[in-house]
Formats: sequence, structure tokens, C-alpha cells
Amino acid sequence: MERIYRAAKYIRTSCPDDELNFRDSATNQIRIIDNFLRAHPEILVVAERVDNGYSGVTFDRPALNEMIADIETGHVDCVIVKDLSRLGRNYVETGKHLRDLFEAKGVRFISIDDNIDFILMDVFDKVIVMIKNIFSEQYSYDVSVKTRNALNVKRKRGDYVGAAPIYGYQKSDDNKHKLALDLNTYTVVQNIFSLKLQGVSAAGIASELNNSGILSPIAYKRKLGLPHPTGGFADKDNARWSATTILRILRDENYTGTLVQGRQCSYNYKLRAPLTLDESEWAKTENSHPPIVSKADYDTVQRVLALDTRVAPKHSEVYIFSGLLVCGCCGGNMTRKTVRSSRWQYIYYYCPTGKRNGCMAACIVSEKVLLRMVNRKVKERIADIQKLARRFSATHTEKLLKFIYARQIDAQSQKIRDMQNFRARLHDSLACGIIDNEEFCAFKHHYNGEITKQNAEVILLQRKLSYSEEQIDPNTNYLCFENKVEVVLQLLVK
Repeated sequence: MERIYRAAKYIRTSCPDDELNFRDSATNQIRIIDNFLRAHPEILVVAERVDNGYSGVTFDRPALNEMIADIETGHVDCVIVKDLSRLGRNYVETGKHLRDLFEAKGVRFISIDDNIDFILMDVFDKVIVMIKNIFSEQYSYDVSVKTRNALNVKRKRGDYVGAAPIYGYQKSDDNKHKLALDLNTYTVVQNIFSLKLQGVSAAGIASELNNSGILSPIAYKRKLGLPHPTGGFADKDNARWSATTILRILRDENYTGTLVQGRQCSYNYKLRAPLTLDESEWAKTENSHPPIVSKADYDTVQRVLALDTRVAPKHSEVYIFSGLLVCGCCGGNMTRKTVRSSRWQYIYYYCPTGKRNGCMAACIVSEKVLLRMVNRKVKERIADIQKLARRFSATHTEKLLKFIYARQIDAQSQKIRDMQNFRARLHDSLACGIIDNEEFCAFKHHYNGEITKQNAEVILLQRKLSYSEEQIDPNTNYLCFENKVEVVLQLLVK
């Protein structure tokens, strides 16, 4: 009597069906397997396992794990796939499964397109299978390299290549590689920055948003069925606003209109653990999309976040000197203390290290005295700036303006050279198959436009440099007030 095999049909796609060619779709794989089974009545299908949207490089797949459990329990003794790459593209793991699982358990493995059937193969044939397996992994490597290079080109061009836009933005209806404001949420981001500038802590902002019934980024995207991250805290059923979420938003430069991408990468196509890159390696494109907050407000928030600004119990705002005061002797952070009586309250700062622990000049400073000192110094600073602006001679200011314009011209010229280098590499990318003709034309058009724009800015700066003497008021022998202010601010920044 002919043996009856209890088979599992295994289907794997690397991405959702609507993004695949028909050849690799789950529907087509099932059709090919069913046609094969019509000629093999000795095979009885008892399970159908489908991993939709999983790379063949990794072997941690839900349906594959279920099929392995079926084999371990003896429920399945035959596995059928359309081709060997559907089982996997990692030749080490694929060979391990073929040898240590299927062959060791006496499982009949069938790969239809490769003409592989374990009961019809000898040792030499199985060696050929392993060689095919190596070629299958090489394909994954080639795809990985081409994909990585194509994404790098798009990032440098300023295209958004992410799957899930950050909270406050959505993909533009006109161009999926550009970000547009999400009218439902961008005002929430503005409110978060505004509250932080008012001194509210991250935990306080999160509490206020939760109390107002505003959905957190994950909850909002789930409700509308939008793409969102998965894994970790993102998989919680009732994801609420938290201090961590607020800080992530406050530290994201994308909200200034500068597109920041490529902060992380993987070591290679097999290892998915992310590597955090140095900021110098990030891809940044200024004025890529509408800003939600101004650059000045963003920079101010970053300076505030750099301080140790923990909030006192039962308070939502940070004290004015939190994180700013250090002991001039030992360098330790000073601590705020409050002394209360029935009629008055005394607030002071002191060095907690103390003389007993090595601080030789531990002292106590009243908060009122500190406020008076700061107020006086701010007024003195303003007076110094006004005095400096008044005393600049036309010749001195003209030299400084020329220096500023020359530095800006150098910076713009470097941008032009970078764009020209990117444009020159397009031919190599086209020849290697990294980009197609359509992408080549789009990239070339983009770089030509950017080079023209940068050249126009350089010409404008050169005119300012050449005719800076004409900006002098002959009656007063001083430059106009705006130019004085520009020079003074440049000096203060330096």
C-alpha cells in the first residue's frame, strides 16, 4: 500500500501582496502548489502556513514556527514550497533546517520550481541543493546593497523615505516623498513646545494632554489605521502620553522644517539590530517641509533640556534656577531649600557637599539676591550691545560685513560642489542598476534646480560683498542700523 504523507503547504512573501509582482504573491504560490498536488494523490494537506511580509533572511517567523511545531509533534511529515527561497535566503539557517530538522525527522521536503523532492534525491543531489541555497542568499545580498544605495540617494536628494511620518505630519497628497502638515495634530505639537518654553516639565505636559483627552501618537494612528511603529511600548493596548514621548517630540529637529534621516542603520542585511550613526553621517535637508515650530524656539528648548530641570513634587513648572547654579569651589550642583514660618518664607541655594565632605567655600545664597543680580546683569548686557552698536565705525563694520559675506559665499559654494558631485555620480548609479531611467531624470532635475538656486544666492552675496561700501550713510559715516545689528549679533555668536 502506498504511503500517505501529511503535508504542510508553506508560503512566504517578503512584503504585502499589493506591493508584489504576481510571480511571488501568496495567491500564485498556492496555485502552483495546488497544481502539483493534483498529480500526487499520496500527499494529504493537513496545514497551510503563510508568512506574509517577512524577509527570507530571518527565520523567526510566526507561520514557520507553527510548521516546525507541527513537525516536532508528528502532525506533519511533508513540507511543500514553491521554491527554495520561500523557505529562506540565509544559506546557514536554510541548510540547518533541511539537514537537522527535515532530514533528521524523516520529513519529505518538496520544492516545486527547483525539482527538489527528498525521497527522489541522493547525496550528490542534496549537495546541489546547498549550492542553490548559497546563490539564493547572494540574491538577498545584492538586493540589500541596491536598496541601501537607492535610499541613500533619495535621502541626499531630500526625499522622505520613511514608512510612518512623525506625529504632526502626514505624507503629501501630491508627492509621497514629501511631508505635509497633519491638520488634526500639528497644533498639539505647537502646544507641547509652547508649554515647555513656559517651564512645564515633560511629565506635566503629558499629564495635561492625557487630562484633555488628546490621543497619544500611537493611539491616534491606530484609530485612523495609519502606519505606526510596532514592538515595545507601541504594542500596549492603552498607550497614553508619557514623559518619554514628550521628550522624543521636543528633541526632533524635523519639526523645524529640516528633514533629518539616516540616524540609524543595520550592520548588514542579516543583522537587524540598529546601529546609531554619528550626527555628521545623518542626511539633513533644510526647508524640506512646512515647519511646526521656529528654529529659535527649537534651539531654546534644546538648551532648556540640556539642564537638569527636575520638577518639585506637586509642581508642574521648573524653578527658574534649576540646573543652572554650581558651586564655585567644588563644582557640584547647588540645592534649593525653603524655610517657612507663619508670616514669611525664605528661599535659598546651598552647596550640599559642605566643608565636611571637601568643599572649602560652601555658602548660602538667597534666591532674592540671585534674582536682583541676574536682573542687573541682563540690563548691563543690553546696554553693552547698544553701546557697541553705536561705536562701530563705518570702516570697521564694512570689514566685518565683508568677512561675513565671504564666509557665507564659501558655505554656499561648498553646497554647490556637493550637489555637483551627487549629480556626477548619477550616471554610475544608473549603470549599476541602483536607479532606473525615471529616477535618474528626477534626481538630475532636482540637482540642476538646487545648483541654480544656490548659484543665485551666491550671486546675491557677491553683490552685497562688492557694494558693501554703498551701504554707508555719507552724512553720518555709519552703516545703517540693520547692518550694525547684524555685525554685533555675529560677534556675539562667535
